Amino acid sequence: MVSEVSQQRLRRIEQAITRRPAKLVSLQGEPWRAAVAVIFEQRAEDLHVLFIHRAVNELDPWSGHMGFPGGGKEASDADLHETVVREVREEVGIDLSQSARLIGRLDEIRGVARGRQLDLVISPFVFALEQAVECKINHEVQGVLWVPLSFLEDSENESIVEHRINDLPMRLPAYIYQDRTIWGLTFRMMQSLLEVIGRS
Repeated sequence: MVSEVSQQRLRRIEQAITRRPAKLVSLQGEPWRAAVAVIFEQRAEDLHVLFIHRAVNELDPWSGHMGFPGGGKEASDADLHETVVREVREEVGIDLSQSARLIGRLDEIRGVARGRQLDLVISPFVFALEQAVECKINHEVQGVLWVPLSFLEDSENESIVEHRINDLPMRLPAYIYQDRTIWGLTFRMMQSLLEVIGRS
């Protein structure tokens, strides 16, 4: 049963996102383009956000990290919206074109991996589920995690994690929820969302 509180909150989020055009990243040449989905699910007590736990793959610069579902644009994709719908369907078995409503886009972000900027531009799209879904992960994903928006909004839940990049120790901001660490590009995209929608 979805509460009126979560419905009202989702409406306010949609208004905030649609009022503010997404900032685009411009790079010389033809950068690699990718798109990810920030997916809201309305539950009785709160809105929840979907994260994936990426599979371990030595060819993946974000191997084993927590992130949003999504991936790189393919030549057959008409645009980045088509990219994110395809990638989410492949990775977690959710057909956004059937089960969700597109709310809008967040600011694009330049990709970074292992401390190095990439010729990669990531476009985050925000969706709201309109019907119940069941995640069916593929080989690129080892698990999914639904995190309450109220947890992500509370600055008291922001942590610092120790990480080594190119053998240099670094202290980086992160969320830790159910023993999963959300940091790096995904943390930055979540912060971008919170800046747009405001914190409770």
